[in-house]
Amino acid sequence: MVRSNWWITAGAALVAFYLGTALRPDRVAFPDPDEARTSDELEADVARALSEPRAFARASSLIRLFEGLTKENVAGAARAVSARAGENDPVDLQMFLSAWAHLDPAAAMGEVQSWPIRSRREAGLRIVMREWAASGDTLAAGNFYETLTDAGQRDLLAGPLVRGWALSGDGPGALGLASRFFETQARQDVVDSLVQGFLHARGPDAAIELAHTLDPDAGGEFAQRVIRTTLDLAGREDPEAAAAYYDALVATAPPEPWLAPTLVPLAGLIRNTNPEAALEWLLPKAEGPERSRALMETMGTWAKRDFDAAWQWFERNGEATKDPKATLSPTESTLLAGLVRRLARIRPPEAATWAVRLRPGPDRIEMLRRVAYFWSATDSARADEWIATLELRPDDLDSIREAATWGRSNVAR
Repeated sequence: MVRSNWWITAGAALVAFYLGTALRPDRVAFPDPDEARTSDELEADVARALSEPRAFARASSLIRLFEGLTKENVAGAARAVSARAGENDPVDLQMFLSAWAHLDPAAAMGEVQSWPIRSRREAGLRIVMREWAASGDTLAAGNFYETLTDAGQRDLLAGPLVRGWALSGDGPGALGLASRFFETQARQDVVDSLVQGFLHARGPDAAIELAHTLDPDAGGEFAQRVIRTTLDLAGREDPEAAAAYYDALVATAPPEPWLAPTLVPLAGLIRNTNPEAALEWLLPKAEGPERSRALMETMGTWAKRDFDAAWQWFERNGEATKDPKATLSPTESTLLAGLVRRLARIRPPEAATWAVRLRPGPDRIEMLRRVAYFWSATDSARADEWIATLELRPDDLDSIREAATWGRSNVAR
């Protein structure tokens, strides 16, 4: 679809929405020009405020001044801000351009496009485009985007336009726009902008609800990326809701390859506040490399924070501590590896007895190396005796002896 046609399609799909104003943000009120500062007065006052070295005091003054913008005096504020371009404070710039975007976004865009410093120009363009769309004038912002002929600016402003559209509260409209940008440019930033904007405007539950409207099979890569990004970003604010959404996605089948990698970071978000809850959420999941990694990292994190509590949970929920000769299940071995990672640092002789019980594989060799390293740093003779009892392949044994050597050499330093 050609550029102009897809924008017309997007606008036509949203006509019904724009007949009402339920989700349209309130207009920012600016003063009557006759009651406001003149352009020269505002320039002088903004310049004085910008010279304040304390960020909070400076921001407080600037906000009050920018609340007094009018189309007649905004040029004075622009001169004062431009005169301080070398300092490049992004907060000052954002406050000014955000205010101007509510007053006269087209004029703000024209001013910023003329700025000679590329980094400042690009930052300014992103701010104005995002705030223009966020103000509720989404179609006007979109129509301006369609006038751009510079390919670099089109690429630069696609994400801010989507984010502003989502910030306006119109999730379906932002979703449709992001989908069209993704189809033509295949860029992750429009997906990030979509989810970040809607998350800001409506919260994690609404963001998850929006993602629920997508069919990951019919929607292809775009839908899948939106779902993954929602799990990540919404999960940072409400990990339990994101976990429930993940469970709904895999309720009838194991996770698809595109979804499976989200398990590890999502478990990490849950364990940030409640590692026990993360383990209980993970354990019923189907075995696989992502589940194993998430279990070991969660147990390792918990052991680092509170080893005794983590160990007590392991004793209550497994068989490993009840029979010292029992063969560990893959899950128990994974959990134990997370505990041994911490135990090797704080009590290496005890860790040695558990590390040898781990199931054969890379995790076992890693934990044996870790025990050898820390034990050699405190009692190299006993560590060497223990290493001599290990029945391993020659190359694995050499790797463990190497770790022991490093442990001794670090003590010598």
